[in-house]
Amino acid sequence: MGRVIAAVFSILLLLVSMYLFGFAFQVDSGQAFVFMGGLILMTLSFFLPIHVFGKR
Repeated sequence: MGRVIAAVFSILLLLVSMYLFGFAFQVDSGQAFVFMGGLILMTLSFFLPIHVFGKR
């Protein structure tokens, strides 16, 4: 059950990060911070399943 929750959470993080990438071009100020937030969430979305599913 933990793996399913981790997979769903990872997909959710991936979708939010893609939204932040697009939203960074629409804000008036702080585009770099929004884009960096997207990069951090994208990194976490790939790190989480590798870390959780890598354990046996």
